[in-house]
Amino acid sequence: MLKKIFSASVFLLCVACASTSNEIRNSTASFGALTGKSKIVQKPTLIKLGVEPLKINDARAYMTNLFNALVPDLEKTNITYQMAGTDIILTIQSHIILDDRMNILSSIKPQLDNMLLTLAQYDRNFIEITGHTSSVGKKNDNLRKSVNEAQSVADYFMEFRNKKLRIIPERIFINGMGESMWIADNSTREGQLLNHRIEIRISPLI
Repeated sequence: MLKKIFSASVFLLCVACASTSNEIRNSTASFGALTGKSKIVQKPTLIKLGVEPLKINDARAYMTNLFNALVPDLEKTNITYQMAGTDIILTIQSHIILDDRMNILSSIKPQLDNMLLTLAQYDRNFIEITGHTSSVGKKNDNLRKSVNEAQSVADYFMEFRNKKLRIIPERIFINGMGESMWIADNSTREGQLLNHRIEIRISPLI
């Protein structure tokens, strides 16, 4: 619990710094939930926008159907995917999805767009996008970089349009964990690439 509180505090501090630092890129999108509001706060907003919450007993089946709909497109990418309870967790190494300027790489856009079309159709959920880095570089720089990268991915999600379908900002949250949650050996190039990643957690609106 203390770790979660600490992580949340670091994220809020980083968001506060974003308004005064040129190192945090600005976006013209209307962020909604991206500014740090909780899912509890966002739930009434989504209901007003016409998104119907799931009943607890229906959440697993709904999310399983979403997972099964995503898999065919995810299999064509280097995105790893799994279900954890009723949540769907997607993980992708940053260099596969973003270039050095934090733009989405054109090579992955077709697969991402197919995935986003599915997420636009299955809209009764939240999407939390978290950036992670390796330990290469300064800790504060890595923290800022992880937030920037998460925001870049979120921007692309919100910019997606297909006829009348879109992913509304109120469904999306961003977070940056810097180098604090490594999953591989930072002393090797392979480990650094694994640690420098974007994680997307999709959780049901209940």
